[in-house]
Amino acid sequence: MAVTLPGAPDLRSRLARLWERLVRIARWRPTFSMVPVRAAARIAQSMPLGAQQLKRQRTSTLLSLGGVTASLLVIFAQLGIERAVYESSVRLHRMVAGDLIIVPYGFKSMQLHAEVPVAVTDIIATNPSVQSYSPFWFGVMSISHAGMPTSRRLAWYAVDPERPAVDLPGLRENLYKLRETRRILYDKASRPYFGDLAEQAEAGKEVPVLGPPDNRGLLRQLFVVGTFAVGPNVLNDGAILMSQETMAEVFGNWWSDRPAFISISLTPGANAETVRQQLNRTLVGRGEAITKQEFEARERLYWSRETPVGYITDLGFVMGVMIGMVFIYYAQYQIIRFYLPEYAILKSLGYGWWFFLLMIGQIGAAIITPAFLVSFTLARMVYGATEAAMHLGMSMGLREMTVALTACIIMTVVSSLFAIRRLWKVDPIMLFE
Repeated sequence: MAVTLPGAPDLRSRLARLWERLVRIARWRPTFSMVPVRAAARIAQSMPLGAQQLKRQRTSTLLSLGGVTASLLVIFAQLGIERAVYESSVRLHRMVAGDLIIVPYGFKSMQLHAEVPVAVTDIIATNPSVQSYSPFWFGVMSISHAGMPTSRRLAWYAVDPERPAVDLPGLRENLYKLRETRRILYDKASRPYFGDLAEQAEAGKEVPVLGPPDNRGLLRQLFVVGTFAVGPNVLNDGAILMSQETMAEVFGNWWSDRPAFISISLTPGANAETVRQQLNRTLVGRGEAITKQEFEARERLYWSRETPVGYITDLGFVMGVMIGMVFIYYAQYQIIRFYLPEYAILKSLGYGWWFFLLMIGQIGAAIITPAFLVSFTLARMVYGATEAAMHLGMSMGLREMTVALTACIIMTVVSSLFAIRRLWKVDPIMLFE
């Protein structure tokens, strides 16, 4: 009797089938359709269960509304502080006259009080594309006068009256007054700690003030003969401006050899980037030529990354978002827990995941909308009161509103995703228990 064994599978056919499977896997793409999302949105819009249920849970609603309002107010405060610190730190940088700036090598911030060796001016003058250059000096001192209860700290600036390195509001019309030594200009945008100094100076009076002490410990007398406008920063309450000769007389001649930066004006048609590269090659680490944009960017980077200000404001923003998220989740969870049987019925009727997500999102939107409006109004009031006292440029801008709205969306979406996890575990069989 002959027995016939089945033939072994053909190796080629097996490889062909395997190849077909691999091709199908490689060609597979996840499909996502907006049809169920649109359908769920229409149903949720015509049947706003989330908002209606929120009205019945008044205690949870009021608690969540208060918590989210407080969290948004914290977010607005952090954004306002960040804007005030950064904007006040670069006010002077934006008013530098010229095309390029020579700063100390590795420059980070003017607040570090680094100086440029005055010998670099010989190198700058040899470049044929340099039309003129102007040094700028910067330091900190205290002044007092009859209208002040105590002395206050402020920044002092020094320029060459014939070629000022900065173009400040009100400076040009008062430059001629600085040609006489011990005459200074006062920053009228300073904080209101200096009494009526600005009013007297603008009235044409020479207001005597007491500056730093001399070698004998006696306070030097200076005269305020005019005003300009820049504004304070978080470190200094205000500023004064003097000539190079007054600076040398008050602080010593050695200050003339230590400018904070040097402003450079180029000849018409000169390429700023080419001249910058040429100067950096010839300065060889004794200084650094940068643009005005980079000058401002480095100062901002210093305040945001090398001082606690940036980390504190970022942490406050994150904490505000997390607190608001918790309060929204609390309201959503309370409603889900209270109406759990009703949700089980809806699930048994075939309502899907998108419908429940949009319905839970309605609860978050109903909380976040009035909370944003209230916190926005309160933040405007806080900004106004803070700016009147500190003069840091704290104002509500498009950036603050946009970032706060983005935080609202993040809080609503994330809390809704966490809340729907509880809702998705609902089993319709619980109705019969």
